[in-house]
Amino acid sequence: MITREQFASRLKAKALPSLPLTVVALGEAVQDERCTVDRILSILSKDPPLSAALLRMANSALYAGTGSVMDLRAAVLRLGFDAVSNLGTGAAVIRTLKGGAHLDAVRLWQHSVAVGLTAKGVCVLAKRHGQAETAFLTGLLHDIGKIALDTCFPEAYAEVLQKVAEGAHFVDAERAVLGLDHAEAGALLAAEWSFPQTIVEVIRDHHEPRPEDFLPNLIHLADLLVRTRIPMGPADARLMFSLDELPAFKAVLAGALHKDLDVERLTFSIDDEVDHALAFVEAAFQA
Repeated sequence: MITREQFASRLKAKALPSLPLTVVALGEAVQDERCTVDRILSILSKDPPLSAALLRMANSALYAGTGSVMDLRAAVLRLGFDAVSNLGTGAAVIRTLKGGAHLDAVRLWQHSVAVGLTAKGVCVLAKRHGQAETAFLTGLLHDIGKIALDTCFPEAYAEVLQKVAEGAHFVDAERAVLGLDHAEAGALLAAEWSFPQTIVEVIRDHHEPRPEDFLPNLIHLADLLVRTRIPMGPADARLMFSLDELPAFKAVLAGALHKDLDVERLTFSIDDEVDHALAFVEAAFQA
């Protein structure tokens, strides 16, 4: 069994890369009320692959407006500062953690981005517009612990993946083999990368959210919805549930909003987010 201390020690021994300085600088810039487009462009100029990925995203179906944008300034203006920071962080995390020893990295990132986009969309439905970008980034990061565990303990994680292939859910297989699941491992990695405490806690709690915590319930709900479309194993392929009976659904979309919600329209919209996720991951892997 693996302890938190052993995992933290192995993280350092494996020397998982830090996030690029460009991403750190973007995060600091957008927190500054005096931030300008020129400051964002100055930061992006130091990372041409990331700039190219953002330009592709600005012209993707997810963000495209009435016409295509041909330069980075127009892309930044179309996306907005918060989205530039979060999309940049997402692309950089994917570039940094392209995969572990055994995981299907492309599928994992397609799933993760779809969770982020779905969480953002549901967040808007819940009239929590101020948390929408945080929801996207947290959803994108929620499974980074899988890659960290696969990288740090490849032989043991091969056993985990075998159990998953035999029908176990990831969390159950990780706890049985390792004693440490990807939610806790991901939270430790997010803390190591100096992500805000809110994001660390959501990653940690997204499989077992408390009823009163909005963001962990949101990611838990989005994760379930996306796993029915991008299954991460045979157990997900058999996943069935009634939205109305999910505690996370009630916690996120409660009261009158819950009663008036067009559930069928919500479920169809997730298919669009899956398509957007495929485009995002393709752009990020090319960065």
